[in-house]
Amino acid sequence: MSTLFFFQAIRLFGLALVAGWITYSHAFVEPIPMPENLVECYEFRTHNISITEIPSQDINMFCITQFLYSTTDLRPQRPIANETILYAQELFRRLVNKHEHHRRTKRQFNPMVRREIRTLSRDEWNTFTARLNELKQRPVGDIYGYDALADIHRLVENSAHNGPNFLGWHRIYLALLEIALGVPVPYWDSSLDYYMDQPTDSIVWTAEFFGNGFGAVEEGPFQWMTPEGVPLVRNIGNDGTLINSDVIAAVLSRRFHRQIVEPSQNPRFSLEVHHNGPHVWMDGQMSAPATAAQDPVFFMHHAFIDYIWSLFRSLQRANGINPEEDYPRTRVRMHQPWDRMIPFGLRNFHGYSNFFESLNVYDPSPRCPDCGGNPYLECGGDRCRSRVALSPSRPSEFGFVGGVPSSFGGQARSQATLQRTGALPIGRRFQAFFRDPRVRGDTMPNAPSNRIRRSVSDNKENVTKDNKDSAQISKPYQNTFVLNGVSNVDLWVFIPVRIIFERPPEIQFESYLIQNGTLVKSSDMFSPAEFKGLKVEIKRKMPATYKKCHVSGSGASKVYVQTDGIDYSGRYKDYAVVDERLPFSSSMTYIGAKNPTEGASQFYMTAYDSCGRVCRPQCLINGIYRPCSGAFRISTSLPKMYGITYEDAVKGIWKKGQGLLSEANASEIPVTFLCEIQSTWPWSP
Repeated sequence: MSTLFFFQAIRLFGLALVAGWITYSHAFVEPIPMPENLVECYEFRTHNISITEIPSQDINMFCITQFLYSTTDLRPQRPIANETILYAQELFRRLVNKHEHHRRTKRQFNPMVRREIRTLSRDEWNTFTARLNELKQRPVGDIYGYDALADIHRLVENSAHNGPNFLGWHRIYLALLEIALGVPVPYWDSSLDYYMDQPTDSIVWTAEFFGNGFGAVEEGPFQWMTPEGVPLVRNIGNDGTLINSDVIAAVLSRRFHRQIVEPSQNPRFSLEVHHNGPHVWMDGQMSAPATAAQDPVFFMHHAFIDYIWSLFRSLQRANGINPEEDYPRTRVRMHQPWDRMIPFGLRNFHGYSNFFESLNVYDPSPRCPDCGGNPYLECGGDRCRSRVALSPSRPSEFGFVGGVPSSFGGQARSQATLQRTGALPIGRRFQAFFRDPRVRGDTMPNAPSNRIRRSVSDNKENVTKDNKDSAQISKPYQNTFVLNGVSNVDLWVFIPVRIIFERPPEIQFESYLIQNGTLVKSSDMFSPAEFKGLKVEIKRKMPATYKKCHVSGSGASKVYVQTDGIDYSGRYKDYAVVDERLPFSSSMTYIGAKNPTEGASQFYMTAYDSCGRVCRPQCLINGIYRPCSGAFRISTSLPKMYGITYEDAVKGIWKKGQGLLSEANASEIPVTFLCEIQSTWPWSP
């Protein structure tokens, strides 16, 4: 199988258009050059790095995030009320006055103690969640206290992200919530879930802790509606990654703050880059800076990031470095030491002060051999990890009923089923530079957790029957429909997208040939002949995948496609299902973009397979598919290459009158993604 053959097939496909359909010189969805900021990021991140070293989706997600941060002023959002800003400033004054009172009266100050969520007693957890719900109902202007505090995060998409101020600003932000609640914010050590066979099965995604992790939150203490009138939504495990011990060790191996903050030439040591992973892994509101704080898991995740930072600062002191004097010099706008910290009236370097660090202390996270005797945790080898959440009808040997230790008196709340939600006003999203490879594959009820592994570093390791995976292929994706802070599906149109997928050669399936009555297990029947005897060439050419890249036993796999607004705030994401058994397979999906009836707009479309390999876009230009940037302008010019509704988009390429076409009308498909085996970065000229 060769790349030349692959492109010849596409060329013939384009020539068929010329013979069978009308050729257009102007398209409703027309390709435009890639924004310069994206071009510069891709060039910087791939400079002197081979495609075999880092999965291309890691770089893709990072650069999209950087682009959205740097161009945030181009995308309108829901306005933030003056009362909201005044509320945050009042909480900050209360924070400072509380500790000034202790100083004046010479009374001993006792810092708040933050503990891992699973180490709290039921009374402590219930008190924390009850006060969150009380704050959620406390009026502040036209909204409520928790929502007002969450809105403050939208003020600082530039000034508190992608630079050194990230650490200090979020430390103060956490302290404001504690002042509002009167109790410490516990931290969620997501590494305790990372080392599970399937982190989506963790007990934290039950009514006992965070509530359900898929779709609208219908159980647990956070069955909330957002200010935009939609429920909290999560799609855990579809992308991104949780924190792991290697990440923590890498950060703690550095000595100076400049080595662990953005901008960083080595994302392996960047605490902010690693913090993005759980945001993306949770998806829903948590995946976008503008709405992340609407889900209270945000604060528990950031408390864990602050915990890691506290460990780093302790190591600095042990090495004779004063952390509060180590604010990095930077050229990043709004992150320089003397820049104003919005909206607190401080300077950025104040966030690194020992005073704000002294407000809290951390109990260490549970560790083996006994995980602190915690009933929610167990030792897996030498690592402490979360227990699996069981169904209500499956009590376990640990005395769990419905995923809750019976000794803790846990009880899931009965809920009325919420309507299936569509639009979520979340705007642009966090992008994780790193990604957990277990966010793909099959998820079948009670399926064994046998993982199929693809190895890039060692292509001699074949997929075996002992490595079957159970993951996400059967889970639906709850999409979002948000434009500039307004939740309304009518603001969107749907664009047909074709996926052409080339089978990665390292996959093996348990389907064998029989020759002369003998079952031949040396290779499965789907292995293309071109790969035989070319192991050295394949190993040299194969782009990097995630370290544990899984496939389903059936061959079904997801290729994700997403759009991000360039001049509007909004993202749409969906997937096509392809067959990894076949040398080539083709599939369709329909992706949302801004409805151009209110004016033309621009967006950026990307696609990647479930092993983290970015696909190359091919755009319909004069009836032939040609390489393009993936950036588009959408307008009301003819021909119409979209659907006002999802149904319209499907019918537009498959229906002629009342009849069903034998194949899709390709003149109405503006973009095809080629998910092929590559030897160069997908953004290379």
